[in-house]
Amino acid sequence: MSSSDPDSRLLLLMRHGKAESGSGQPDHARALAEKGEAQARLVGEYLAAQSVRVSRVLVSDALRTTQTWEATASMMPGFDGEVSFHEDIYTGGAAELLALVHGVESRHSVVLVIGHEPTISTLSAVLADDDSDAGAVAQARIGMPTGGLAVLSSGVDGWDELQEESATLHTIVRP
Repeated sequence: MSSSDPDSRLLLLMRHGKAESGSGQPDHARALAEKGEAQARLVGEYLAAQSVRVSRVLVSDALRTTQTWEATASMMPGFDGEVSFHEDIYTGGAAELLALVHGVESRHSVVLVIGHEPTISTLSAVLADDDSDAGAVAQARIGMPTGGLAVLSSGVDGWDELQEESATLHTIVRP
């Protein structure tokens, strides 16, 4: 993902990979299925192939999202960014997730969020401006597939300025 504006911000919103069925365990403790690990590795390969240098990662504290991050990161050689885990991504909605993004320091120009549905697709659709890819917006409105990654850019000066229709949704990567 390249931009003619060197100060543009890249927001990557990812749904966790395919998870195992519940099998009587708490939802928060559901692990990734083998397919989910493969999906996450593919997203990591995609980011590496696109030379995307993620500097800040926000991850839900659920097991399947932390495992998604681990598998994604395994394909991103040289990753040296900051990672944090948040219950709010698991329990909250799009407004809570946007509030977390607002808290990211402006020195981080590329942010990856790994969370859950319907929050990931809802926030992707809400942020999308008129320049967004129509197919990607339609997919976000339908819902994000497991392991899916929404790629958005914005020219805001700081993450705290991100608001409704202030980012361009370029694509949704479907691993």
